[in-house]
Amino acid sequence: MPSPTHYGAPVSHGALKDLATNLLSGLRAALLLPRAARHWRPFAAQIVLLMLLDGIVTLAFDVFEADGEGVFNWPGVPRLLLVVPLALGAAWLVSLRTRRDELLIRVATGLVAVTLWFDLGWSALGLAQARNWAPVSEHIANITYALFAWWALALGLCAARIAGTRYPGRLADFGWAIVVLALPFWWVPYQPLWQIEQDPEEVVAEDYVVTHEDVFYGQSELLDETLGRLAPQRRGVEDLYFVGAAGYAAEDVFLNEVGLAADVMRARFDTDHRSVLLANNAKTVHVLPVASATALARALKVVGDTIDPDEDVVFVFLTTHGSEDHQLAMEFWPLQLDSITPAMLKAMLDEAGIKWRVVAISACYSGGFIEPLEDERTLVMTASDADNTSFGCGADSDLTYFGKAYFDEALRGTFSFETAFERARSTIARREQTLALTASNPQLFVGRAIAAKIHRMEGRFARLAAGLPRTVPCHGDAAACGAAVAGAH
Repeated sequence: MPSPTHYGAPVSHGALKDLATNLLSGLRAALLLPRAARHWRPFAAQIVLLMLLDGIVTLAFDVFEADGEGVFNWPGVPRLLLVVPLALGAAWLVSLRTRRDELLIRVATGLVAVTLWFDLGWSALGLAQARNWAPVSEHIANITYALFAWWALALGLCAARIAGTRYPGRLADFGWAIVVLALPFWWVPYQPLWQIEQDPEEVVAEDYVVTHEDVFYGQSELLDETLGRLAPQRRGVEDLYFVGAAGYAAEDVFLNEVGLAADVMRARFDTDHRSVLLANNAKTVHVLPVASATALARALKVVGDTIDPDEDVVFVFLTTHGSEDHQLAMEFWPLQLDSITPAMLKAMLDEAGIKWRVVAISACYSGGFIEPLEDERTLVMTASDADNTSFGCGADSDLTYFGKAYFDEALRGTFSFETAFERARSTIARREQTLALTASNPQLFVGRAIAAKIHRMEGRFARLAAGLPRTVPCHGDAAACGAAVAGAH
């Protein structure tokens, strides 16, 4: 391997001029543009100044995001400063491999300067999300992942270019920067430097985390009590039972959505005392069972034992984040919960003996659940197809696009699950088009047998909502019977 290029000892032009030079060099490196090692001003004091500036910029964005109301969040300082030891670690490995001690400060300075610019980008994204600036806020997850990948690439190129070696040594220098500096931040949770001070009552509610002993040991009993309150099925009545699960604890939107869905089903589809809610959320650990694959399977099994399998229908609604490999997140840190796959959900329903099924899934890539669940006695609707994301999740959302359009709007105006879905699909498409979003393309499958059964049940739901008897006294008069049912609609 040819000898690496060596540069003379760096010369300072003054702290502020050196800082400006490093900021310019860092910007070029962040934009993946080449910057020769001799253009950097690598001094220990510069690393300190760069981190100080990074902290000031980050704090300014956090204060602006909170509209100035809040307190300084000291736990955010260690997370910010973690860049320094990791950058020094990556730089030390580069200098060790090349046997050039001067690269330690030079590479570390470059990595810290590059990171400052990306911290600026992440702060801007956080502000855009907090202000709900569309379409940025609608694509926040994808943009964040792309920015992280860009940051990792810029770090690797910066280290390799400053070291100035040729292949394969350049690949090693490239890799050290990514592995030692970038990858750890994939798992380190973000901590703002400024945050809104919580109301004392809210703090108390959030303090009931699932790891507290009373909660941990009380969950089994809570699930038993919840399932024990299920009303028995009624002979001769095609009852509808509802099982809902909010899978992702870090965002209230899923809890809001499953709660709204349960309210609509109780009010319009006669599921009072025939509903089971599971939720991953710190606010509900004393009142609702945790949403896990195990809890969902048990809930479905108890419902399956309660219903008349030849007569009754079970509506299952799952709302959470979904992945490209079609797994539904069941997350409640620090619990290690299994995600739910299409095969798992089908097995749960089969083992519970539930024959007549309506399954609604509000999650990205949820269309991947359609084919595995298809059969003549199943209706499946999903917020997206198998290859696209759905929209509306996030810390600032009240409901997802699907939850809003289907449960909060369409189902309030019809007793037909199919009609409500088609109305919701049109509403979602218009909203996505207005915001220039990639179409989520919600999916619907209706088995032939359940289509007839659900259509037959619609009349009973309509009569209940209108305060009419459950059965229409037609007295053999088909015309009068038809008019009564139409009036109920």
